[in-house]
Amino acid sequence: MSLVFRYILILKWLLTCSLAGKESPIPERQEIPAYRLDKDYRPKITAVRMESPPKIDGHLDEEVWKTAPIGGPLLQHRPLSYTHLDQQTFFRVAYNDNYLFFAIWCWDTESDKIVARYMRRDDAIWDDDSISINLDTFHDLRDSYTFMVNPNGTRHDAISTNNANYNYRWDGVWEAKTQITEFGWQVEVAIPLTTISFDPESSQWGLNVYRRIKRLDQRGIWSSPRNAVRGYYVSEAGKLNGLEGLKQGLGLEFNPYILGKQSDDEDLGTDDFDFDWGGDFRYRITPKMSATLSYNTDFAAAETDVRQVNLTRFSLFFPEKRRFFLEDAGVFNFGGLGGRFRRRTGTRTSPVILPYFSRRIGLNNSGEVVPLLGAAKLTGRVGEFNIGVIDAVVDENGGLDSQNAFVGRVTRQIFDSSSVGILATHGDPNYEYDNLLLGSDFQYLTNKFLNRYRLEVNAFALATNSDHPDIGVGFSPVVGTSAILPADEFEVEMAVMHVDDKFNPALGFAPRTGVRRYYTRLVYMPYMKSIDWLRQMYHSYEGEYITDLSNKLSSSTHLISPVQLILESGDYIYTEAELSSDVPEDDFRIYNGEGDLDDIFISAGDYSWSRGILGFQTSTRRKFQFDHEVSFGDFYDGNRTNNTSNLSYLPSKYFGSVLSYSKQEVDLPTGDFDITLASLTALINFTPDFTWSNFVQYDDISDSLGVNSRLIWEYRPGKRVFLVLNQSYLDERNGFVRKQMDTTLKFNSIFRF
Repeated sequence: MSLVFRYILILKWLLTCSLAGKESPIPERQEIPAYRLDKDYRPKITAVRMESPPKIDGHLDEEVWKTAPIGGPLLQHRPLSYTHLDQQTFFRVAYNDNYLFFAIWCWDTESDKIVARYMRRDDAIWDDDSISINLDTFHDLRDSYTFMVNPNGTRHDAISTNNANYNYRWDGVWEAKTQITEFGWQVEVAIPLTTISFDPESSQWGLNVYRRIKRLDQRGIWSSPRNAVRGYYVSEAGKLNGLEGLKQGLGLEFNPYILGKQSDDEDLGTDDFDFDWGGDFRYRITPKMSATLSYNTDFAAAETDVRQVNLTRFSLFFPEKRRFFLEDAGVFNFGGLGGRFRRRTGTRTSPVILPYFSRRIGLNNSGEVVPLLGAAKLTGRVGEFNIGVIDAVVDENGGLDSQNAFVGRVTRQIFDSSSVGILATHGDPNYEYDNLLLGSDFQYLTNKFLNRYRLEVNAFALATNSDHPDIGVGFSPVVGTSAILPADEFEVEMAVMHVDDKFNPALGFAPRTGVRRYYTRLVYMPYMKSIDWLRQMYHSYEGEYITDLSNKLSSSTHLISPVQLILESGDYIYTEAELSSDVPEDDFRIYNGEGDLDDIFISAGDYSWSRGILGFQTSTRRKFQFDHEVSFGDFYDGNRTNNTSNLSYLPSKYFGSVLSYSKQEVDLPTGDFDITLASLTALINFTPDFTWSNFVQYDDISDSLGVNSRLIWEYRPGKRVFLVLNQSYLDERNGFVRKQMDTTLKFNSIFRF
């Protein structure tokens, strides 16, 4: 009877669509069938083959969009699992030899309240109303492509591996158009089959469709509407059937570029113009394996790093932003060490250690770009094995000859979603010494722990060997394990790691060696169904305890969050208490003084202190958004106050701006100092494919102002023009004086066959 009921619902909706000119086409809401409440149920839909492709305009008036099988409705999975969304969503799928097409109806009885403020590709459109299409093209329940669209037709795409490692830096060539009507909004998508990898012999893919209704802070999903599920968890996806006769093409991709760059440096007295060219050539050896050759790899269009303040004795982490290394980056993830996604903040934590960190290739120790003469990359799958290999030749710099850097990674799939693998890196682009790293890891991943929870357990072992005279001969090991259990209303994470004092990954990131680390995180986050104005509460504890190899305390941090409130309005209020200890064995410089100030040092000793933190954040669905955090209390043998604010103004899809400001006031027995960071981001969107972004940042440590301006025009899918301006100014007595300026004009295109 449940299937009969479903078809009656579909026929009724089709009838109302046919009367679109006479009454609202929004289908009447029905009771959720019992089979959709089964946690093991995975819905299915059949794609329809079409001879002539639809016009991609978002109007959905072609005959195929009236007759193809219908998928939906989407069910709410946040905040209330297995319930109706306040607004209904249905979709249809069609295809031909070369394209996969989607039509999606996002009904909305209050279409004037649709939130749509972003129009730059790959922007934060999850803070708008949006639709996500998640495809598991090999139906392996592990890896997926994500194609996301907001009501402005703004596109965001990503790839993920093993139901994790969401990589939004991947760019595919595809089209999407939308229309906002009195009944809601609708989207039409065309994905060229040359953009994705798939098995042409298989007629079944994994599919999940995901919707955000921003003003209500509701999220809906087609398959497995559980609170802890994300759209790219394709182990929870439904099934897309009926795909026959798909053509992959020759599997050739050519991505050339040409550029001209004008540079002048006042300090060096140089004024140069350079013309350059290069590009990438990719060949899909098999549907699951591709090889890429890159000549004269260029990173002129990469985003600028955001400046950070370091008041610790260890190096800070700056994430990779270059697309060459970010594409297929999930293949190289090791041991669950890439940082964790925080559901509350929507951000990813910085990793504690990384055996392979791609910023070591093509960037020197000062963060300056070093040209790559060439690079080769092999990524994909052979049977049950995932393979990733990178070999790059770094140009000579800083008195060093050209250097070779090699990374190799192999994992074997075991069980449903688990894997075991090995990793090797060789080379040191910043020194003339030899360096080798070898490692092995095991990841156990299941979505059926105790028949309902997602559980991830990692275990790994690493070792490095270097002929650097300060390191010594022999392998220096690292071993560790971690476990994370992210459930609907709680989260548990634990980790233990041992790092040898001679561990030295030349192609990795290891700010602390010679330590043992113990980490625990506990979160309880119930939904408050009985309080109208309060949606959710957070109570959390996060503790990190680090000793030296003799088990003597090196440092510790305990962060307790007794009250964190997420209101129904989307606003957020929190309080935290931090208890810290640090036992430096040597004096270290914490501030590089300028003018009459000497460098300020923290003396070796045993320190403990406590701090309080208060903060609030307005809803991200507002045109004006403001957040502020103040932290105050002790700091070593002195005290520190830190105020951080961010003000965003998003008046329309054509313009957006963000002003950020932070000031730290530190009082220590050896000296007092203040540190100010400020930045302004201004974005102008002419169309979803033509944007102008400007980023200005200042700090009073270097007394310098940096300007990064990027004009990007994708005049045809896969064909782009970049105009990039970088300037630096020094704050002198008579004002800011320009010291350096680079202007780059770059053309690049993607050709697929």
